[in-house]
Amino acid sequence: MQLAEYMDKIDYKMIRFSFMLISEIEQKLKNKTFFYKNQILTYINDQVERFLSSLQVRCSLVKVYKTEIYKLIKPRLNKIYQKHKLYYCI
Repeated sequence: MQLAEYMDKIDYKMIRFSFMLISEIEQKLKNKTFFYKNQILTYINDQVERFLSSLQVRCSLVKVYKTEIYKLIKPRLNKIYQKHKLYYCI
């Protein structure tokens, strides 16, 4: 049995999306596409908005899902920040 069989489809999509987003950010950092933390945060916000708009759920659920995605991404993102030296715009 696989994890997808035990979970709700949307929950599984959210987890999969968050892991893909983190790996995509790491790849862009290796390719020197991103130099600033602000670039990464803007990119994450745009990608999360696009993903949530594709789900076709109620507005109240969108806010909950957004919070859950950010909770999934935040610890991994902090590790990436420690690993790479990035600039930060004030």
